[in-house]
Amino acid sequence: MKRLGNDKIVIKQGNGIEYIQFKNLLQHGIKHAYTLKREGINFRSDSKEEKESYKKIFESIGLDIKTYVKPQQRHTSKVTCIDKVMKTEELLETDGLITNKENITLVTTNADCILFLFYDPVKKVIANIHSGWRGTFQKIGENAIIKMIEEYKCKPEDIEIYIWPSIRKCHFEVDEEVKNECEEIFKYTEKTGEFIEKGEVKGGKQKYFIDTVFINRILFLNQGIKENNIYDCDICSVCNNDKIRSYRAEGKDFKLATSIISL
Repeated sequence: MKRLGNDKIVIKQGNGIEYIQFKNLLQHGIKHAYTLKREGINFRSDSKEEKESYKKIFESIGLDIKTYVKPQQRHTSKVTCIDKVMKTEELLETDGLITNKENITLVTTNADCILFLFYDPVKKVIANIHSGWRGTFQKIGENAIIKMIEEYKCKPEDIEIYIWPSIRKCHFEVDEEVKNECEEIFKYTEKTGEFIEKGEVKGGKQKYFIDTVFINRILFLNQGIKENNIYDCDICSVCNNDKIRSYRAEGKDFKLATSIISL
């Protein structure tokens, strides 16, 4: 059986749920998790399994479900600072959360989109960011770093970034329109040739592959994040859809995974 991910993560199970954690965040004492694919586990808000799924993951890592805070997630660039427990209805058009408060658990969900965890061990600040390709094109990850610096006086060289499973370049196939938009937005990096690859012609249309994780890495480094403070689990959600939730693999009846983090 092939190994899931790399030596930066550990996989745990129990209480009817299975999840990934980053070794480095565990060493910091930060409670966090990313849930794996399992029967009866689904974090879609319109599913009957959602409530019980959250109950299981919160109990598994020793968190109180009453500390739950989740943004609406509409593929925006908006990042909100959280200083108290809030309802999703209060976080409309929001895709990222930051806090320096204990007893608050930041929550996001995905099924191919990138989810980032940020942690500043000096200022004791955490963030949970949802960044699909639209969010990446709007530079939500960069926005989160800037907000941590401006609102919490974080220094970029102290910020650690953790990258959960997501669709990777090998499967993020797009039409020319999306490719052109990507080139236009990120041409200033002078690295578009490194994260855009020409694919096959399908149905008379030229296809391309885009590496959105690499794009975000460029954005982070440009903001002063240290290369060795970026921890990527190296898991493609489509390649590993037997264990990871994937919209592209599951289709319209897709289910969602969740990422949670708390000080």
